Amino acid sequence: MSTAEPETDAATAASITIGQPAPELRALWLQPQTQSRIWAHFAEVTQVADRTAEWIAHGPAGGEYRWRTEMTDSEPDVVRWASGDGADVPNAGVLTFRPAPGDRGTELHLDVRFDPPGGAIGEALSKLFHIAPREIVRTALYRFRALALTGEIPTTDPQPAARKGGADR
Repeated sequence: MSTAEPETDAATAASITIGQPAPELRALWLQPQTQSRIWAHFAEVTQVADRTAEWIAHGPAGGEYRWRTEMTDSEPDVVRWASGDGADVPNAGVLTFRPAPGDRGTELHLDVRFDPPGGAIGEALSKLFHIAPREIVRTALYRFRALALTGEIPTTDPQPAARKGGADR
């Protein structure tokens, strides 16, 4: 497995506060079905072992990018993972749980570093097609918060009502 650590980079870091204790949030994050639900806007995630998942992301022009991640260690207030060697999109992530001020729950700080395929060319393609790593990370946190607080992730898909050509004619 790659030992790359995410760098502190505003482009890939996001945080959110959730009004629940850190142990409950950590347990939810580590449930096998959680990852596939919170990253669904970006990739298909399939848990293949206790600490390992396979990812398939669909990129511009029908491109498909695959990699496998493995949790690299397990601490009570931190979850880390990294992609394996040969990943189409090498990446590493750290999720940190901290007490929120004023006993308001838990702050989650998520930092994920993606290395786009093709070096500078891949980076230019990512910008051209508006694939923004910060938005990917931020959306994952918002989806996780919804899941933690309500047990579901809200969506408008597929709700054709009031749309021209919808199935409710």
